[in-house]
Amino acid sequence: MRLADWPRMPYLNDELREWISLQLRGLGIDEIAIYAVEAGDDEQRRVLVATEVGLLDGWYSPRGSTARYALRTRLLPWQAVRDVELRIETYRVWALEHRTRWHLRMRRPAFESATESPELGAALADFAKVAAVMAEPSGWQGSDEEPMRPPSTATAPAAARPPQPKPDAAAAPRQVAPPRPRVVRPGEET
Repeated sequence: MRLADWPRMPYLNDELREWISLQLRGLGIDEIAIYAVEAGDDEQRRVLVATEVGLLDGWYSPRGSTARYALRTRLLPWQAVRDVELRIETYRVWALEHRTRWHLRMRRPAFESATESPELGAALADFAKVAAVMAEPSGWQGSDEEPMRPPSTATAPAAARPPQPKPDAAAAPRQVAPPRPRVVRPGEET
């Protein structure tokens, strides 16, 4: 979603929209996608703007008093953006009703947001697509958590498991069988 398409509320008032546009014009760049969320209390906003040169990461908040606001931004080159991860879950509420939840997480810059609003979900998905494509090639390094699995605890069939590396026969130490005990029968010499 672009700045012109973003709904006035939530999160972007007229002053903030104007200041974002002013900063973009000052840099001589256009936005590709934008996403904004409430940050901290009701007076603060976190705004992420995807551009062709990098990610504009901004904080809009009172400066000293609620009568004076500031928009502080930093431009991160896409090579600095790390671990863009978007998760989408659609679930049944009633027999013919469902909801979808979008959840975006980035490691750098640290950002996490989730929504069930269809409009904000579309904006979050648009932003995530741009960030995932523009971030450092292979910028997504995966997360430390387990991969998503179906709710059942059944294990995957052997054909679906990744092949295990086979030990190198030359490098493996040779196993020697222990000596077999000798059975002595009556009348035999030991």
